[in-house]
Amino acid sequence: MQIHQIRNATLRIRFGGSEFLVDPWLASMSEGITFRKSGLEGEVVDPATLDVVMPRCELPLTRAEVLAGVDAVVVTHVHPDHIDMAPDGTVGAPLDHALPVFVQNGDDAEAMRRSGFSDVRRLEDGGSIFRGVTLRRTPGRHGTKTPCGPASGVFFSSPDETKTLWIAGDTVWYPEVEAALATLRPDTIVLNACAAQFRTFGRLIMDDADVEAVCRAAPDATVIVSHMDTVAHATLTRKTLRAALERRGLADRVLMPDDGEEYCFN
Repeated sequence: MQIHQIRNATLRIRFGGSEFLVDPWLASMSEGITFRKSGLEGEVVDPATLDVVMPRCELPLTRAEVLAGVDAVVVTHVHPDHIDMAPDGTVGAPLDHALPVFVQNGDDAEAMRRSGFSDVRRLEDGGSIFRGVTLRRTPGRHGTKTPCGPASGVFFSSPDETKTLWIAGDTVWYPEVEAALATLRPDTIVLNACAAQFRTFGRLIMDDADVEAVCRAAPDATVIVSHMDTVAHATLTRKTLRAALERRGLADRVLMPDDGEEYCFN
Protein backbone atom coordinates (compact mmCIF):
# COMPACT_ATOMS: atom_id res chain seq x y z
CA MET A 1 0.00 0.00 0.00
CA GLN A 2 1.23 3.45 -0.96
CA ILE A 3 -0.40 6.70 0.13
CA HIS A 4 0.61 9.84 -1.76
CA GLN A 5 -0.62 13.12 -0.28
CA ILE A 6 -1.33 15.41 -3.23
CA ARG A 7 -3.11 18.46 -1.76
CA ASN A 8 -6.04 19.05 0.57
CA ALA A 9 -8.01 15.75 0.62
CA THR A 10 -6.64 14.65 -2.76
CA LEU A 11 -4.70 11.39 -2.44
CA ARG A 12 -3.15 8.84 -4.79
CA ILE A 13 -3.60 5.39 -3.27
CA ARG A 14 -1.89 2.29 -4.61
CA PHE A 15 -3.79 -0.64 -3.12
CA GLY A 16 -4.13 -4.24 -4.24
CA GLY A 17 -2.22 -3.48 -7.42
CA SER A 18 -4.54 -0.66 -8.54
CA GLU A 19 -4.12 3.11 -8.51
CA PHE A 20 -6.98 5.07 -6.93
CA LEU A 21 -7.32 8.85 -7.06
CA VAL A 22 -9.35 10.11 -4.10
CA ASP A 23 -11.17 13.47 -4.00
CA PRO A 24 -9.47 15.00 -7.06
CA TRP A 25 -9.54 18.79 -6.59
CA LEU A 26 -6.98 19.75 -9.25
CA ALA A 27 -7.57 23.48 -9.74
CA SER A 28 -4.60 25.82 -9.78
CA MET A 29 -4.56 28.90 -7.57
CA SER A 30 -5.32 31.06 -10.61
CA GLU A 31 -8.54 29.07 -11.14
CA GLY A 32 -9.52 29.31 -7.50
CA ILE A 33 -12.72 30.28 -5.76
CA THR A 34 -13.51 32.65 -2.89
CA PHE A 35 -16.33 32.60 -0.39
CA ARG A 36 -17.55 36.00 -1.60
CA LYS A 37 -17.76 34.83 -5.22
CA SER A 38 -19.42 31.61 -4.08
CA GLY A 39 -22.17 33.49 -2.25
CA LEU A 40 -21.16 32.12 1.14
CA GLU A 41 -20.56 35.42 2.93
CA GLY A 42 -23.12 34.55 5.58
CA GLU A 43 -21.34 31.31 6.47
CA VAL A 44 -17.86 32.77 6.96
CA VAL A 45 -16.82 33.05 10.60
CA ASP A 46 -13.75 35.21 9.94
CA PRO A 47 -14.48 38.12 7.52
CA ALA A 48 -10.77 38.28 6.64
CA THR A 49 -11.18 35.03 4.70
CA LEU A 50 -13.94 36.26 2.37
CA ASP A 51 -11.61 37.01 -0.53
CA VAL A 52 -8.92 34.41 0.11
CA VAL A 53 -8.46 32.41 -3.09
CA MET A 54 -8.75 28.65 -2.72
CA PRO A 55 -6.88 26.44 -3.21
CA ARG A 56 -4.36 28.42 -1.17
CA CYS A 57 -1.41 26.53 -2.66
CA GLU A 58 -0.50 24.95 -5.97
CA LEU A 59 -0.41 21.25 -6.72
CA PRO A 60 3.00 19.69 -5.91
CA LEU A 61 2.88 17.90 -9.29
CA THR A 62 1.49 18.73 -12.70
CA ARG A 63 -2.08 17.61 -13.38
CA ALA A 64 -0.72 15.14 -15.90
CA GLU A 65 1.54 13.62 -13.24
CA VAL A 66 -1.32 13.37 -10.74
CA LEU A 67 -3.55 11.66 -13.30
CA ALA A 68 -1.00 9.34 -14.92
CA GLY A 69 -1.83 5.68 -14.47
CA VAL A 70 -5.03 6.16 -12.45
CA ASP A 71 -7.30 3.11 -12.60
CA ALA A 72 -10.31 4.47 -10.68
CA VAL A 73 -11.51 7.61 -8.93
CA VAL A 74 -13.17 7.81 -5.50
CA VAL A 75 -15.20 10.92 -4.63
CA THR A 76 -16.20 10.88 -0.95
CA HIS A 77 -18.70 13.69 -1.56
CA VAL A 78 -19.33 16.29 -4.26
CA HIS A 79 -18.12 19.52 -2.64
CA PRO A 80 -15.92 22.05 -4.46
CA ASP A 81 -12.89 21.42 -2.24
CA HIS A 82 -13.01 17.70 -3.10
CA ILE A 83 -13.64 17.79 -6.85
CA ASP A 84 -13.39 20.60 -9.40
CA MET A 85 -16.76 22.28 -9.89
CA ALA A 86 -17.66 24.52 -12.84
CA PRO A 87 -20.10 27.47 -12.61
CA ASP A 88 -22.75 25.36 -14.37
CA GLY A 89 -22.52 22.72 -11.63
CA THR A 90 -20.67 20.09 -13.65
CA VAL A 91 -17.72 18.49 -11.90
CA GLY A 92 -14.43 16.75 -12.58
CA ALA A 93 -13.46 18.49 -15.83
CA PRO A 94 -9.73 17.56 -15.65
CA LEU A 95 -10.45 13.84 -15.23
CA ASP A 96 -10.69 11.08 -17.83
CA HIS A 97 -14.47 10.71 -18.00
CA ALA A 98 -14.19 7.05 -19.00
CA LEU A 99 -12.56 6.06 -15.70
CA PRO A 100 -14.67 4.21 -13.12
CA VAL A 101 -15.83 6.69 -10.46
CA PHE A 102 -17.03 5.53 -7.04
CA VAL A 103 -19.46 7.83 -5.18
CA GLN A 104 -21.44 7.73 -1.94
CA ASN A 105 -25.06 8.00 -3.09
CA GLY A 106 -27.52 8.47 -5.93
CA ASP A 107 -27.36 12.26 -5.93
CA ASP A 108 -23.60 12.25 -6.34
CA ALA A 109 -23.87 9.56 -9.02
CA GLU A 110 -26.30 11.75 -10.94
CA ALA A 111 -23.92 14.73 -10.64
CA MET A 112 -21.13 12.64 -12.14
CA ARG A 113 -23.28 11.31 -14.97
CA ARG A 114 -24.58 14.80 -15.73
CA SER A 115 -20.93 15.85 -15.99
CA GLY A 116 -20.23 13.24 -18.65
CA PHE A 117 -18.78 10.32 -16.67
CA SER A 118 -19.78 7.03 -18.25
CA ASP A 119 -18.86 4.49 -15.53
CA VAL A 120 -20.29 5.69 -12.21
CA ARG A 121 -20.54 3.20 -9.35
CA ARG A 122 -22.02 3.56 -5.88
CA LEU A 123 -19.99 2.64 -2.82
CA GLU A 124 -21.99 0.13 -0.82
CA ASP A 125 -21.98 -0.31 2.95
CA GLY A 126 -21.30 -4.00 2.43
CA GLY A 127 -18.52 -3.35 -0.08
CA SER A 128 -18.02 -2.74 -3.79
CA ILE A 129 -15.37 -4.74 -5.67
CA PHE A 130 -12.81 -3.29 -8.06
CA ARG A 131 -10.12 -5.62 -9.43
CA GLY A 132 -10.09 -7.64 -6.23
CA VAL A 133 -10.13 -4.61 -3.92
CA THR A 134 -13.18 -4.16 -1.70
CA LEU A 135 -14.24 -0.56 -1.17
CA ARG A 136 -16.75 -0.13 1.64
CA ARG A 137 -18.64 3.09 2.35
CA THR A 138 -18.54 4.36 5.93
CA PRO A 139 -20.79 7.08 7.42
CA GLY A 140 -19.68 10.59 8.32
CA ARG A 141 -21.09 13.63 10.09
CA HIS A 142 -20.03 16.74 8.19
CA GLY A 143 -20.74 19.34 10.90
CA THR A 144 -20.99 19.63 14.67
CA LYS A 145 -24.22 21.67 14.61
CA THR A 146 -25.95 20.17 11.59
CA PRO A 147 -24.45 18.27 8.65
CA CYS A 148 -23.25 20.30 5.69
CA GLY A 149 -24.75 17.74 3.35
CA PRO A 150 -23.98 14.01 3.30
CA ALA A 151 -20.35 12.87 3.44
CA SER A 152 -18.76 9.45 3.62
CA GLY A 153 -15.52 7.62 4.14
CA VAL A 154 -14.18 4.55 2.39
CA PHE A 155 -12.53 1.42 3.76
CA PHE A 156 -10.09 -0.47 1.51
CA SER A 157 -9.28 -4.16 1.89
CA SER A 158 -7.76 -6.77 -0.39
CA PRO A 159 -6.37 -10.31 -0.10
CA ASP A 160 -3.28 -8.94 -1.85
CA GLU A 161 -2.60 -6.44 0.96
CA THR A 162 -1.38 -7.25 4.45
CA LYS A 163 -2.94 -4.06 5.86
CA THR A 164 -6.29 -2.30 5.52
CA LEU A 165 -6.90 1.41 4.94
CA TRP A 166 -9.69 3.67 6.12
CA ILE A 167 -10.10 7.16 4.67
CA ALA A 168 -12.55 8.69 7.13
CA GLY A 169 -13.57 11.57 4.83
CA ASP A 170 -15.14 14.85 5.94
CA THR A 171 -16.45 13.97 9.37
CA VAL A 172 -16.13 14.94 13.01
CA TRP A 173 -15.73 12.45 15.84
CA TYR A 174 -19.16 11.03 16.66
CA PRO A 175 -20.58 7.61 17.64
CA GLU A 176 -20.68 6.25 14.08
CA VAL A 177 -16.96 6.94 13.64
CA GLU A 178 -16.25 5.17 16.91
CA ALA A 179 -18.40 2.24 15.77
CA ALA A 180 -16.63 2.04 12.40
CA LEU A 181 -13.27 1.86 14.16
CA ALA A 182 -14.47 -0.91 16.44
CA THR A 183 -16.00 -2.91 13.58
CA LEU A 184 -13.43 -2.44 10.84
CA ARG A 185 -10.25 -2.20 12.96
CA PRO A 186 -8.28 -0.47 10.18
CA ASP A 187 -4.49 -0.72 10.16
CA THR A 188 -4.03 2.69 8.55
CA ILE A 189 -6.35 5.69 8.98
CA VAL A 190 -6.45 8.99 7.07
CA LEU A 191 -8.24 11.86 8.85
CA ASN A 192 -9.29 15.24 7.44
CA ALA A 193 -8.35 17.53 10.32
CA CYS A 194 -7.96 21.24 9.57
CA ALA A 195 -11.06 21.98 11.74
CA ALA A 196 -12.75 24.04 8.99
CA GLN A 197 -15.92 25.77 10.16
CA PHE A 198 -19.05 27.57 8.95
CA ARG A 199 -21.60 29.49 11.00
CA THR A 200 -24.61 27.29 10.28
CA PHE A 201 -22.90 23.92 10.42
CA GLY A 202 -20.25 24.47 13.08
CA ARG A 203 -16.93 22.67 12.77
CA LEU A 204 -17.06 20.60 9.59
CA ILE A 205 -14.20 18.14 10.06
CA MET A 206 -11.87 16.94 12.78
CA ASP A 207 -9.73 19.00 15.14
CA ASP A 208 -6.92 17.92 17.46
CA ALA A 209 -9.36 16.59 20.10
CA ASP A 210 -11.04 14.42 17.46
CA VAL A 211 -7.66 13.15 16.24
CA GLU A 212 -6.82 12.22 19.82
CA ALA A 213 -10.14 10.36 20.16
CA VAL A 214 -9.33 8.32 17.04
CA CYS A 215 -5.83 7.54 18.34
CA ARG A 216 -7.25 6.36 21.67
CA ALA A 217 -9.89 4.22 19.97
CA ALA A 218 -7.40 2.68 17.51
CA PRO A 219 -4.14 2.42 19.50
CA ASP A 220 -2.44 0.07 17.05
CA ALA A 221 -3.34 1.92 13.85
CA THR A 222 -1.13 4.28 11.86
CA VAL A 223 -2.91 7.65 11.81
CA ILE A 224 -2.30 10.15 9.00
CA VAL A 225 -3.65 13.71 8.87
CA SER A 226 -4.80 15.22 5.56
CA HIS A 227 -6.93 18.17 4.28
CA MET A 228 -4.45 20.77 5.57
CA ASP A 229 -3.36 24.30 4.57
CA THR A 230 -5.59 24.64 1.49
CA VAL A 231 -9.02 26.07 2.41
CA ALA A 232 -9.76 29.51 3.87
CA HIS A 233 -12.23 28.34 6.54
CA ALA A 234 -9.66 26.11 8.25
CA THR A 235 -8.90 26.94 11.87
CA LEU A 236 -5.87 24.65 12.17
CA THR A 237 -2.73 24.61 10.04
CA ARG A 238 -0.08 21.93 9.95
CA LYS A 239 1.97 24.08 12.32
CA THR A 240 -0.79 24.71 14.86
CA LEU A 241 -2.09 21.14 14.69
CA ARG A 242 1.40 19.78 15.35
CA ALA A 243 1.67 22.02 18.39
CA ALA A 244 -1.75 20.90 19.63
CA LEU A 245 -0.87 17.24 19.16
CA GLU A 246 2.40 17.78 21.03
CA ARG A 247 0.42 19.17 23.97
CA ARG A 248 -1.73 16.05 23.85
CA GLY A 249 1.31 13.76 23.83
CA LEU A 250 0.66 12.61 20.27
CA ALA A 251 3.58 14.23 18.43
CA ASP A 252 5.13 10.86 17.57
CA ARG A 253 1.82 9.11 17.06
CA VAL A 254 0.39 10.99 14.07
CA LEU A 255 1.87 11.39 10.59
CA MET A 256 1.26 14.73 8.88
CA PRO A 257 2.55 14.62 5.28
CA ASP A 258 3.50 17.69 3.31
CA ASP A 259 1.91 18.05 -0.12
CA GLY A 260 3.73 15.67 -2.46
CA GLU A 261 4.91 13.38 0.35
CA GLU A 262 4.39 9.64 0.05
CA TYR A 263 4.26 6.71 2.49
CA CYS A 264 4.65 3.00 1.80
CA PHE A 265 3.24 0.34 4.13
CA ASN A 266 3.99 -3.36 3.74
